[in-house]
This record gives sequence, C-alpha cells and structure tokens, in this order.
Amino acid sequence: MRVTNLVCIAATVPMLLAANSAQAEVSANVALTTDYVWRGVSQNQEDPALQGGFDYAHDSGFYAGVWGSNVSFGDASTELDLYAGWATELDSGLGIDIGYIKYTYHGGDAADDNDFDEVYIGLSYSGLGATYSIGDEFDDHWEIGYEHSLGSVDMSATYSDYDAYAYYRLGVAGEFEGLGWAVDFWSNDSDGERIFGDDADSRVVFTLSKEF
Repeated sequence: MRVTNLVCIAATVPMLLAANSAQAEVSANVALTTDYVWRGVSQNQEDPALQGGFDYAHDSGFYAGVWGSNVSFGDASTELDLYAGWATELDSGLGIDIGYIKYTYHGGDAADDNDFDEVYIGLSYSGLGATYSIGDEFDDHWEIGYEHSLGSVDMSATYSDYDAYAYYRLGVAGEFEGLGWAVDFWSNDSDGERIFGDDADSRVVFTLSKEF
C-alpha cells in the first residue's frame, strides 16, 4: 500500500506541512509500476499494477485519503485502502505522524477475508524516519529508513521487521517533465523467501507516477 510505505515519513511530513499553508488541499495521484511490492512481497504475482488515489490535507495537520491497486492472490483482484491521521513538525525539526489504515480487498466471494486494520506512529528527523504499526490480523511491524537528496534525485533505504520475516529496500527517485519516476530494489531474508516463495524473490521495480 502506497501510504503505508510510511517508510518515507521524512518526506511525508513536509508535504503535509506544505498543504497547511493553503488551509486545506485535495490532490490525486496515479502510478504505473512493474510490480506491486508491499513489505517485500509481490501482491500481483510479479505482474504490472495500475494504482491511484485521492488525498486530503488540512492546516491542522489532519489528513485522509483513499488508494487502490490491482492485486492477484487468493480471490482478491483489487485492493482499496482507506486511511486518516495527523502529522506535524515541531520547532526542533522532529516530525510526528499518527494514523489508521483499513485495507480492503475485492474480487471473489472470499476476497474480503483478507481485510484488516492497522494503526501506526512515525517519527522523523533530518532524513531519518522510523514507523511502528500494529494490526488486528498480523504481528507488529517496525520500519526504519533514511532519505537523502542529491540535487534532482532522492536516494532512500529502508529496513523492516514484519511478523515472521524481515525485508529491505534501496531506491532512487526523481521527476522528469512533470512525471515522477522511481527505481527500487527489494529483498527479503530467508524466512520471507520460505514463507512466500517466488513472490519474495529479490527484484527491481520501476514506477512512473503523476500527481494532480
């Protein structure tokens, strides 16, 4: 899920603060990716995915949104996520992000058996970010990350421990002619590979995106 890559909290908080100066802001996003990877695991059997959503941000720090993607596992063919939270940055430069996400799945009769909820809290400072999430279906999730800008290119790295396995991601991202682009390398530890098989193989994912 896009937002729960709350990996890059360091990037999320400034974006929300920018919206604050406009009282409130509604935006939309769309993306095409070579593989929808969530927490190190392909959600659509390594096939491309079309994704998009809408976001609302208020000057109080409150935000909410909806995001969706095609998926391919079990009876599910579509994922639709609803989320809301509050984010701010203190005078010290410490960013805080607290929120709730509901993951819903659609397609076959049993698709909604995959639905679950999570609450999360994230902290960020000077490019470093850490997020803790806990849901009603799975174990807790820890993720730490670092993002650094080199001119027009952003470089980032994350390491996470989730349920019974760990994964990491290395990425570069930027913008060209109004389009966002990203290249990410994902990999899992041996437990992830044992649990998820080919869906947890190491891979490089290419993404093009546009915000409105």
